[in-house]
Amino acid sequence: MNCQICEQSSFHKVLSLGHHAPVDNFLSKDQLSEPETHYPVDVYLCDNCKLVQLGYVVDPKELFTHSFVYTTGSSGELVENFKELVGNVVKRFHLSDGDLAVDVGSNDGTLLENYLPHNVKVLGVDPSEAAKLAAEKNVPTLLEFFNEETAGKIKQEHGNAKIITATNVFAHIKELASFMNGVRDLLTEDGVFIEESHYLRDLIENMEYDSIYSEHLRYYSLKPLIALFERFGMQVFDAERIGTHGGSLRVYACKPDAYPPSENMQRILAEEEKAGLYSPETFDAFAKRVEQNRAALRSLLFKLKAEGNQIVGIGAPAKGNTLLNYCGIGKDTLDYIVEKPNLKIGKFSPGAHIPVIEETQMFEDQPPYALLLAWNLKRFIIPKIKKNGFKGKIIVPVPTPHIEE
Repeated sequence: MNCQICEQSSFHKVLSLGHHAPVDNFLSKDQLSEPETHYPVDVYLCDNCKLVQLGYVVDPKELFTHSFVYTTGSSGELVENFKELVGNVVKRFHLSDGDLAVDVGSNDGTLLENYLPHNVKVLGVDPSEAAKLAAEKNVPTLLEFFNEETAGKIKQEHGNAKIITATNVFAHIKELASFMNGVRDLLTEDGVFIEESHYLRDLIENMEYDSIYSEHLRYYSLKPLIALFERFGMQVFDAERIGTHGGSLRVYACKPDAYPPSENMQRILAEEEKAGLYSPETFDAFAKRVEQNRAALRSLLFKLKAEGNQIVGIGAPAKGNTLLNYCGIGKDTLDYIVEKPNLKIGKFSPGAHIPVIEETQMFEDQPPYALLLAWNLKRFIIPKIKKNGFKGKIIVPVPTPHIEE
């Protein structure tokens, strides 16, 4: 195993979460009788550049094509985030008619549709079934993985891009060199690449271990990201922390000297150093806290179930499947998982095989307890379900398992 950024081979093992089925590959009823492949989810810290990465890389085609049912537009948090991002980008980088904005991992076109009122040309690149939904939003999309070859096609057919975004996808890329070469070659000389990824500092400090799964190959802090862009002839010129996915880092990169570095850079680097993000001891302590969280959550749920309580799950995010499978929580503990109408309804969760049904059933059944799997959206979800009539108690698993009335 080599580091996915600096290619060194010296690591500190951080954590092992066991073997997991791909977290977004929800199953139909017929698929329940078929074999389900599980992959190791082990995490390592590079001794050289301090990147945190998985030890085993799953074939992207297994993760992001046929059974991938995640849709960006189903998250109110992300809808708001992308609207804010595009508004700022158009203003800050003076986008106008004729400029091209490309979104990698564009999913259902939720981000790109925000450019349309500004008359900016848009193009999505995404290999999943969700990309077909973008057509309904007038967002043209290539159903492909983004790489050096894809970038060449886009450049030939559409010209260079002023903006390229990769939100919650940059940590997923397996062929990183081809991806980076494609970004650099596709950008205009004053173009900007913007990526958003779950921030390692938030993951560690807030016990967000359920965000670790096979799709996320790397867990970024700013220091290794700077090294990554320098390796491919680009430079990071700005960075900011944002609230999505329990805490993310938004990074702006360009060709050398196209934009001056912001003061945010040194401030965030200093904060990372102080927080111990480059220290093995920090990750050893994190691993112990993860084990304690698992024990506490299992104890709470199994006690409630032994007392005869019905428990259901709220939300079916990818992170929820890491939590369920690592903690050994199955259909004997959760009767079902509820979701708003989307592609997951009528399917079964990977690994645990818990049925996913419409949330209206929860309001009819009124179970005394519900486990909030989409805990990062609790400020949106809890008031909403209470307003809609849910009378039960909510169990929040992260950072410390507890019950909210």
